[in-house]
Amino acid sequence: MPEITVSEHLYEKLEEAAQDSDMDQALWQMVYLHERGNNPAQ
Repeated sequence: MPEITVSEHLYEKLEEAAQDSDMDQALWQMVYLHERGNNPAQ
């Protein structure tokens, strides 16, 4: 799996979204929501 570097602020948002669950799942959920917001036709 590739590694990425993120700001402390973004990491805190990711931890908040994960709510003690899988960080990978939280990240994919954030990506999905971002894409939906930028392409509402999906």
